Amino acid sequence: MSEGQLLHLDFGRADLPLLRHLVAECLLRAGVNDRARRTFLQAALEIACNTVIHGGGSGNLVVRLADGTLRCEVTDQGAGPHRLLSPGPPTGGNHGLWLAEALTGRLELRAGPGGPGTTAAVAVRLEDLSN
Repeated sequence: MSEGQLLHLDFGRADLPLLRHLVAECLLRAGVNDRARRTFLQAALEIACNTVIHGGGSGNLVVRLADGTLRCEVTDQGAGPHRLLSPGPPTGGNHGLWLAEALTGRLELRAGPGGPGTTAAVAVRLEDLSN
């Protein structure tokens, strides 16, 4: 299984279908098993869609594999970090972020680098999805 940066991509709304294809392809090339690939792909798409809807319409996506952990970070230039998510399904928005966290068990939200915006990240240990 190849490690390191698997994908780095700037994207906007029109690029979401291509983003889906490129993330799936890089995971396949890295040798990620089918279950982990499907789960991680959906979580990555959820945070990318959240960026398009709530983060100014475009973002930057990076997928990495290191020490058996897949990580996807999406950074936007929107108004700033979302409030912390409360446990359980949301009632007024952020469904995508909640789903990304539910799929991977891990969602990080922080201020974007150098000022405005948000970086959302999901990560999953491949061994946790091997069964």
